[in-house]
Amino acid sequence: MFKTTIQFIRHSLYPSKQALRLRLAPLHAYMMASLVLTLTVTVLDYIVLQPNFFWPMWLFLHAFAIFFFYMGLVALSALLVQLVTKWRTKKMWPYRQAWPYAVAMSLIPTVSLVVLYHVSPSASWFGILLLFIYVVVPLSRIPIKRTS
Repeated sequence: MFKTTIQFIRHSLYPSKQALRLRLAPLHAYMMASLVLTLTVTVLDYIVLQPNFFWPMWLFLHAFAIFFFYMGLVALSALLVQLVTKWRTKKMWPYRQAWPYAVAMSLIPTVSLVVLYHVSPSASWFGILLLFIYVVVPLSRIPIKRTS
């Protein structure tokens, strides 16, 4: 289980044609990768923000909020994946395949977005652009069947 999750995370680091295979990833791989992202962002936020609040409760509530909003971002990314695959191949990926791919391709951009927000909130748009690039670039390498 951990081996597949590590492979999932490793293949999602760079937007390549190999990343297209992540659409068939098992449930535990992309959910554990989402959990790793949530914990990473929560710890990063805790270090940067240094809240004056009961720390176990802050970590729990913040992790819950990060996971909730990250799943919303993944849902929007999965819809973008479906839109691009429909436009590119005339056949839309089912949502059950678009979701794992969207999780994989949004891990690095989400962490980058959070870091950019902490460093310079006005540069957060670059994180959104990076997310768009990570999601769309591998989809442009989907082989298209020629009908003659």
